[in-house]
Amino acid sequence: MGIDLEKEIRSGPRSSDSSSRPQPENNTAEPQDGSTDAQETKGHATSNDSPMASFQGIREVLSRTRSRTSCVDPGPPPDGGLQAWTQVIMGHLTVFNTWGYINSFGVFQTYYVTMLKEPPSAISWVGSVQSFLLFFVGTFSGRATDYGLFRITFIVGSIFQLLGVFMTSLSTKYWHLFLAQGILTGLGNGLVFCPTISIVSTYFSKKKSLALGLVASGTATGGLVFPIIVQQLLPKIGFPWTVRIIGFVMLAIMCVTLTLTKPRLPPRKSGPLVEWAAFKELPYALFSIGKCCHSKRETNANGTCRHVFDIFGIVLCILLRRPSVFRAF
Repeated sequence: MGIDLEKEIRSGPRSSDSSSRPQPENNTAEPQDGSTDAQETKGHATSNDSPMASFQGIREVLSRTRSRTSCVDPGPPPDGGLQAWTQVIMGHLTVFNTWGYINSFGVFQTYYVTMLKEPPSAISWVGSVQSFLLFFVGTFSGRATDYGLFRITFIVGSIFQLLGVFMTSLSTKYWHLFLAQGILTGLGNGLVFCPTISIVSTYFSKKKSLALGLVASGTATGGLVFPIIVQQLLPKIGFPWTVRIIGFVMLAIMCVTLTLTKPRLPPRKSGPLVEWAAFKELPYALFSIGKCCHSKRETNANGTCRHVFDIFGIVLCILLRRPSVFRAF
């Protein structure tokens, strides 16, 4: 009996020891639970970060979509149709307002020499600056059109044109005419002319020569209409209201052209302002050289400075302007 009791006493501690032995296992299980909690915490953190990751993914998809949209190929030029020929008419009217008005400068020059008592060589600077700014500003207005800012460019150019014409009607001194008809009207012509020509050229392929020939004929149309207005109205109503009537005619034409002119190509956000590769295109280089020689040949005896700025402006066009407009010719 004493021996059994002694065995139980000895087994008691053993059982307690054995019961205490699994504790390390429980202790080892506790870190497992802690690791599970850490994994759950990490999972929550990942779930919290997932909206940001998905948002970034959406931004990437949208950016790709925008880039694809901006580079969408509109297809080949229609080379005809109502929309295309409407652009030709709008281009004709735009050239009517720009080059037609510039070509009518001879009528104004005769009156300015008489009114202001200035030599023809001084008066001719007004027309020269006007021609120079048409080409020079076209450097930047053409790039703005490629960027998708045709409407804004055309509206600003129309405002400058009208402001120049109506301020010309109020001019009484030489520097008044230089600022109004030379600077303001020249800036407006540059903002309107090049974008419209470049838009028309995108609508045609095989018939491009015919289309741009009809557009360029606006020079002759304006060169006929504006001098007739001046010759008929100047003796009757005087110089101020004669010029204002010309301004109202230009305003009516601008409203029509701004409403119906529509770019066909999608905006091109990227691209250099100076395309040096244009010098490698022989037709473009020959056209630019020929235009410079033509302007130099037009220098007349009444004003030796008449086309100096015209030549300089075209040289700058060679350096800065995209060749798309001139390639069309």
